[in-house]
Amino acid sequence: MRPLVIALFLCFLLILTGCSKDDGKVNVEGTVTWNGQPLESGKITFLSPGKSSEAANIDHGSFSIRTSPGQKNIGVTAFKEISIKDERGDTPQVRDHQYIPHEYNENSDLVTTISETNEPVNFKLTGEEIPPPTNLDVTNRRPDIPGNSRSDRATENRRPR
Repeated sequence: MRPLVIALFLCFLLILTGCSKDDGKVNVEGTVTWNGQPLESGKITFLSPGKSSEAANIDHGSFSIRTSPGQKNIGVTAFKEISIKDERGDTPQVRDHQYIPHEYNENSDLVTTISETNEPVNFKLTGEEIPPPTNLDVTNRRPDIPGNSRSDRATENRRPR
């Protein structure tokens, strides 16, 4: 019985040491501004080439994320609620409208390097908001704007490519 207790105790110690390994990630905090003002709410995505992406919520212009050091492609999205009528004259539908230009999300060229020293990362985005659509497309009930057909949309979450 005593060898069994010792063996179980050693297994328990091995499990504990396995759980406490460093995952190689660092805490990163930063800010996102849109045309000089803190981005009220949105999402920021960090994508390492060849690896999975990590995302954090943006709240009052600030975000905090735990990610691995290295070069990251960055995507930023933000939504506003809009009301849209369809061509049948139905009751307007409330939809989320992604208003940050595509050059900051699905076609983003934003790149940053995350250091191991927890340096803040700040993004100053500028430009014109994507205008809200005026009607809904009959076939897919999505806002009828250029580049919004199912074949044109490469991704729904708008992460950087």
